[in-house]
Amino acid sequence: MKTITFPVGYRPAYLAQFLDILSGFDLSDYKIICSAENSLPCITLLEESELPLTILRKPNSSGKKSHSGARDNMYNVLNYAFSNGSDFNVHLEDDFVLAPDVFFLADWYYETFKDKPLTYISYGLFNHESRGDDYAALETISMFEGLGWCTFKEGWYLCFDKNWYDDTYAQKHFGSYGWDWAVAGAYREFGYKGIRPLIARTNHDGRHNGTCCTVAHHDKKYANLKWNQTEIVKEFKLIDESPRDDKPVLDAII
Repeated sequence: MKTITFPVGYRPAYLAQFLDILSGFDLSDYKIICSAENSLPCITLLEESELPLTILRKPNSSGKKSHSGARDNMYNVLNYAFSNGSDFNVHLEDDFVLAPDVFFLADWYYETFKDKPLTYISYGLFNHESRGDDYAALETISMFEGLGWCTFKEGWYLCFDKNWYDDTYAQKHFGSYGWDWAVAGAYREFGYKGIRPLIARTNHDGRHNGTCCTVAHHDKKYANLKWNQTEIVKEFKLIDESPRDDKPVLDAII
C-alpha cells in the first residue's frame, strides 16, 4: 500500500490552498492520511473536503502551536501509516505548494526502488539549492531535507522511527534539536544517503504564523527558490552518484 501523510496545524488558509492543490491530482493509488491539531476551522475543512481522507486527531492537542506539538503530530500520522500497512509513504505538510509532476516523481521512486528500498533512506521532493534546467535530473545527498520526502517502510523503521524523539545526534553534530534535526543527525552519524531532484518539486508557502519558520527565514530561503511549477516529467535520471554533503537547511530550532 502507498500512502500520503501530512500534519494539520492551526492555519486554515494555507490548509485550504493545500487541499485544493492536492485535489487536482489523481491519487487513486494512494491512501491519504492526516493528523490534526485541535483547530476547529482546520478540522471543518478536512471533514468537508472531497478528498478521501483518513483524519486522525493528535492525542492531547493543546490547541496552541508548539515545537513539541508539531513533532508529535507528524509522528502520529507517520507511525499510523506504517503501522497500518504502508509500504511507501509520501510525507507532505499543510502549507506546501506542489509541482504538477510531484507524484510522478514519487511513483518513479517507488517503481525503481521497491525491490531495493534501502538504497536510500529518504527519497526527496525538495532541494534547498534547487538549480539548473534539467527537470529530469536527480542527485544523491548525504543529508536529510524535511520539506517533502518519501520513504519505504524499511527506511522508516531503520532511521526515522528510531531517531524521531532522540536528539542525541542532533546535539552531537549540529547543536540543535527537533524531529528533522534528529533525523539529520542520524544521517551524519550512520552515513545514510538520500536522493532528490535537482529542481525542487515542493516549496514552502507558510510565510505567516509558522511554528518554526519566521517571515524573514521564509523570504530568505523560499521566496525566490526555483521550483517546478510548469513541467511534467515522468522519467527521471541520476546524474551524479557522489553524494553532496551539505549542512541541512531545516525549520527546526538551532
